[in-house]
Amino acid sequence: MTLTAFAKVRLKDRDTVFIGKPNALAVSQRGEYFVTDIPSRRVLRFDASGSFMETIGRRGGGPNEFEGPAWLTPIDDTTLVIADLLRRRAVLWHLASKTVTAYLPLPGLVSPLVYVDRTLYTAAPDVEHGTAGIRWRPGAGEPERLGQVLDVYRDLFWAIWGEPALAVAGDSILYFGGRSEYVIIADRDWQPRDSLPIPRTARRGIPREIDYTVGEGRNIYDVGKQLSQPFGLRILSGGRLAVFHLDASVVNNSLVVGRVFMTVIPRAKAPRCIDVQVPAHDSTSIPRLSFLADTLFVLDHFVDGDSVVAEVSKYHIGAGLC
Repeated sequence: MTLTAFAKVRLKDRDTVFIGKPNALAVSQRGEYFVTDIPSRRVLRFDASGSFMETIGRRGGGPNEFEGPAWLTPIDDTTLVIADLLRRRAVLWHLASKTVTAYLPLPGLVSPLVYVDRTLYTAAPDVEHGTAGIRWRPGAGEPERLGQVLDVYRDLFWAIWGEPALAVAGDSILYFGGRSEYVIIADRDWQPRDSLPIPRTARRGIPREIDYTVGEGRNIYDVGKQLSQPFGLRILSGGRLAVFHLDASVVNNSLVVGRVFMTVIPRAKAPRCIDVQVPAHDSTSIPRLSFLADTLFVLDHFVDGDSVVAEVSKYHIGAGLC
C-alpha cells in the first residue's frame, strides 16, 4: 500500500537563492514552510503557497550565522528553533527582528527538537554525561539532562541502529531504543516505564544472526545491507504512533535499493494498524518530514527536465488508516 497525497506545493526558490540540498523541513501553524539548506548554511522561508519569503541567517561562525543548521522547530508564529549541529547549539530565532534571542547547548548527536507545554525536548545520547535527553524551558536557564544513555550508543557501531527520534504527548516521552525493534516509553523525567515493539517484516529490525555477531568482527557493510533505519516518530490522534524507517539493501555490492515506510501502531501492545510506503523520487535517502496535527508533510527534492524541484506533498493520516 502507498500513501496518496491530497495536495502538493512546489517551493518557488530563485536563481540567486535556491535549495541546493535540503536537510530539514518545518511547517508553522500559519502554513509557512522552513527548509534548511546544507550548501548555503541557511534556512529558507516560504509562504503557504510556496512563494519565497526570505533567508534566515548566513554561513559563518559569528552572530546570526550557522555552520551546520539542521533540525527546525516552530515555537509559534514569532519564533523558530534552529539546531546548528556543527556548533553544538540550538538558537531561538525571532522572525520579526531577524535576531537570535537565546541559545541552547547541545551535546552533538540529537533528535529533532519537540516543543510541548512551553518546553523543548530533544533525544540527545550523551556518553560523557551518561544521559539520554535534554529538557529546557526557554528563559529558564541551563537545560536539564535527563534519563540514562543506553549502552548501544556507547558502541562503535551506534550509527547503524538509526537516528535518535522523539515524540512527546501527555505525560509520556517516546523515543527509539537505539535499535529498530522497539520504542521506549518514559515519563516526563525520562525514566523508562514500558516499551512498544515495532512489527518486523523483511529487512526491518536487526536479524538475530547479525545482532549476535556485530561485536565479533562482522563486516559493517554486510550488516548495513540488511538493516532498516528508523528516523522518525509521531504521536497521532487516538494515541496512535507513526514510526518512519528506511528499508534498504545492496544489489551486486553497488546498487542501493530502498523504500521508505510509515508503520502506524496503537499505544496498546497490538499488531500494527497499517504499514504503508511513503512515495519519494529518491527512495534510498531519508525524506524530510513535518507534521501539523494528523497531516504529514514530505519534502521531495528531485530533477524534472532541466530544473531541480522542491515539492511538499501533504498526506492525511486519519483514523480510517487504522
